[in-house]
Amino acid sequence: MQTSKIKSTQASGTYVSKFDGATMYTSEVELEDGTVGEVSAKSPDRWNVGDEVAYTVTEGKFGKKLKLNRPDYGNNVTSTSNTLTRFHDREEKKQHLIMNQWAIKTAIDCELSLVSPDKFELRNAIAIAKMLKKYALDLDNVDVTLQADESIKKPF
Repeated sequence: MQTSKIKSTQASGTYVSKFDGATMYTSEVELEDGTVGEVSAKSPDRWNVGDEVAYTVTEGKFGKKLKLNRPDYGNNVTSTSNTLTRFHDREEKKQHLIMNQWAIKTAIDCELSLVSPDKFELRNAIAIAKMLKKYALDLDNVDVTLQADESIKKPF
């Protein structure tokens, strides 16, 4: 498998997959090393100019077909939200996703309990979710000391 970056991409059509009935989007892709061929993907924006790719080329009856992957695809690296997050196994990834879901749901519930739905702001809930996840992952080191001007409120 060789690696290069996408130099240009041009949508060239769609077809229905004979395997699962999904709509497939085809594009003509040119790589920086000069390789040109057709790529199929389940979304029209799967591959973009500048993406680093690992690829193989096969000759078909209608020209060259490129099979593109992220360079670290086989090395337990998963692309999430356009950032690379490393997972050493599927269970670790699963736990990470469960933690994210819990933090987001808890944060949204918290935010909605404080403001009316028309004043709800997702960015506030996301900030709370990040804080909750950070605390949950390292609960023993969370600073819970009160500041001098804070009073202790009866929690129950």
